[in-house]
Amino acid sequence: MVIIQTTEIFEGKTVLRTHIFHESGESITSTYPLPEISDSQKFSAALTYARRYAVCAILSVTADEDNDAEGATPQKPEQPHNNIRPRKDNQQYRVQSPKQAVTPSSISPKDLRVKEVRTLLNYPLDLVKEWLRFQSVSSPSELDSVQIDELVKTMCLAWAGNKFRNPNHAANSYQKHVVDAVLRGVSEMGSIQAWMEGALAQMPELN
Repeated sequence: MVIIQTTEIFEGKTVLRTHIFHESGESITSTYPLPEISDSQKFSAALTYARRYAVCAILSVTADEDNDAEGATPQKPEQPHNNIRPRKDNQQYRVQSPKQAVTPSSISPKDLRVKEVRTLLNYPLDLVKEWLRFQSVSSPSELDSVQIDELVKTMCLAWAGNKFRNPNHAANSYQKHVVDAVLRGVSEMGSIQAWMEGALAQMPELN
């Protein structure tokens, strides 16, 4: 197996392309949007995290375990996990909802929202921290609602990077099945979970 990662300009934005080639001749490609940062050192750090996450997302593996920093209280370490159950013949993919934990009453609803979405997507905490640093804040509670929406979208589209043939298809699907569903009164977590299962169902059978 060969992994090649390059940065490209796609529709005026810098993206990371990850290509994985197998000896059988099969290949898979994902597109990960990179933040627009003028500071070269910060961009380099963001690119390093993006490279790691992109490979983990394609291979459906978990990066090094992180302890959640969104909450103020320490938590018992958990074993690395993947929220996607393997699909058997004639069965649909099922995305496991994260286990509900007892949450301190002092935690901000914004912190909790980001944590729940991040856990469902199995999105690396390091990348959330980097995103927050680019916004010059230390926690989601310091963001406004528009910025929180953008962070959630960033996490979701990063997960979907290798699930759709074109990045625009992923963005359009997210808008239709998550954003529009939430506007109709469906819960955000339920919408994201259903969207993930639908995205996995339309993919070719994984070997």
